[in-house]
Amino acid sequence: MKKYLLILLFCFPGYLFSQTEIPNTLDGFAEASWGMTFESIREKFLSMATNPDSKEKIEILNEKKDVSLLIRRNGILYLYRFYKTPELLKEVRPKREGQPETDPTIDGQTEFRENGILFSVGVTFNLVPSEKIKEKLEAKYGKPRKESIGDDKVSGAAIWELVERRENPPRGGFAVVWREGYKKLPYTRRIDYFSANIRDIIAKDYVDFFSVQETKTLRDLIP
Repeated sequence: MKKYLLILLFCFPGYLFSQTEIPNTLDGFAEASWGMTFESIREKFLSMATNPDSKEKIEILNEKKDVSLLIRRNGILYLYRFYKTPELLKEVRPKREGQPETDPTIDGQTEFRENGILFSVGVTFNLVPSEKIKEKLEAKYGKPRKESIGDDKVSGAAIWELVERRENPPRGGFAVVWREGYKKLPYTRRIDYFSANIRDIIAKDYVDFFSVQETKTLRDLIP
């Protein structure tokens, strides 16, 4: 189920979205905005974790530079995911020498990005009845854009589209609430949040990446 939805989100970018009005846009998660670098978010959590006046318990459990940052915050796990342009795309999209990387919401689609930027956050917690999670999200964002239910009538997912598509590039993101069966009732232990614009960047890079791979393969096969 998760693999199927991720294919919909990244390989068919227009499939889930429409031009309907939305009550809010999802411009990031908590203190982090989409497009923030790995280093800036890491430093933010280090500062919070070492602040003697902080009332929160924050730990950095695992990190992979420019790829992921796993945080435990007050007993809940947060996986911050980052994206940078694949090395292979240097051949078709060289980074402009002598110029700093710009905000990905402006022209990140056209440049080679060496630093990982935040595009998704996964939140994992103890099992909670799915209806309670849904009620909370509906109170803030309205009804989900799409829902799916598995053959067991319990598992599945609900997707909230929180994107302003009248802007170019689109601003906001979407949330995926996962359902699973426990004692024959639907429960949730994970929610994933994604940036709409950076998702589009990844989708374009995905196409370019395999185009370059194909060209290199043909060049090596036929000298």
